[in-house]
Amino acid sequence: MKAVVIGGSGTIGKAIVQRLLDDGYEVIVQYHRAEVSTLITQFKGYPVQFVQCDLTASPQYEELFQSIQNIDCLIYASGTALYGQLQDTSDEEIDRCYRIHVRECIRVIRYFVDQLRMSEQGRIIVISSIWGETGASLETVYSSMKSAQLGFVKALSQELAMTSVTVNAISPGIVSGNMSTVWSDEELSAIVNELPQQRLIDPHEIAHTCAYLCHPMAKSVTGTVQKVNGAWYL
Repeated sequence: MKAVVIGGSGTIGKAIVQRLLDDGYEVIVQYHRAEVSTLITQFKGYPVQFVQCDLTASPQYEELFQSIQNIDCLIYASGTALYGQLQDTSDEEIDRCYRIHVRECIRVIRYFVDQLRMSEQGRIIVISSIWGETGASLETVYSSMKSAQLGFVKALSQELAMTSVTVNAISPGIVSGNMSTVWSDEELSAIVNELPQQRLIDPHEIAHTCAYLCHPMAKSVTGTVQKVNGAWYL
């Protein structure tokens, strides 16, 4: 089995990569700014390869991924937060957020979809966000892009329903890692105190949900939004 993880160098991405490797997958990891030497060290001894590209630069996937064939699973885990009032958000910030979360998500899935259709159990998984479901003050643009991902997943799942490919999204609450570091300790403590489980989501919990969706017995689980939010319904 072979998987491609877009955004595989982030907090959630690395957890997903490790789980896929532990489950016997060969994994191709796309990264942007991460130190590849660190990634090589972390996954030493595993069947993994790394591809560097900047998703905001509209890469030519025909050239970038031309050596990758016969994949079974594509996980889109790339993303970055965007905080601030809407009126303070620049055109460049809006465009960058759109490219990372929507445009390139669609383009890379479009590139690999025919390969996935050839697999006996093709899987497409998009890592979205609770804000794509509920919206969030001071994250209007980010919430809009994450919401667009959910609409794309639901539509594509119907388009591919007669094939072997399932299409699902995972909608995490606040995950411990890169995105949670934007808050001060005091702010994060206040946020955690408001959560029903009073803890952040471990990125390995997201990876476990990916493993469930990749399982052969999940072939009828498609078009869903898997909520991993610790009962945090807003």
